[in-house]
Amino acid sequence: MEECMEWLAEARNVFPSLDKKVILAEYKRLGTKSLGCVKAKIERQVAFNAEDLLLGKSNEVKSVRVKPKEFLIIINHGLQKVSNVALRKEIVQFILMHELLHIEHEDLVTLSKDYSRRKKKKVHVNEFEEEVFNRYNKLRESKGIMQIEKREHLDMAIQRILESINWWKR
Repeated sequence: MEECMEWLAEARNVFPSLDKKVILAEYKRLGTKSLGCVKAKIERQVAFNAEDLLLGKSNEVKSVRVKPKEFLIIINHGLQKVSNVALRKEIVQFILMHELLHIEHEDLVTLSKDYSRRKKKKVHVNEFEEEVFNRYNKLRESKGIMQIEKREHLDMAIQRILESINWWKR
């Protein structure tokens, strides 16, 4: 968990809008199809005027969603098999970029609603993936590492590293 939190602190430099949110990161068991995910407790509060309700003046009771202030990013524990710490750091930070962008766009709040709304909001569209790639390159630039030219090259590089640890044969 310590290395995830350390790498998350570096990754958050590219997301200044998330400075006031509490975000934790740790390794946990996930399925082989998922490299990472983000969780948050989305609370519902019931808003109404108790006096008006009891005296019969109003019958209006609203359920209000409260945006979460604390998030947990879970990284698949299988990535710990990457023995080269620098490689593992780059892969984990790429996954962190993806999840931090979900937090920034408040996808958790909108995707927690009913299916008809969720169906209309496509999360992993091309622009989203391009934004993740741009933020990742910005992070690399801030660390003094050469930027990657194309998103496809990054995807292929991550794919090869995952194949080297037999990702799909676990």
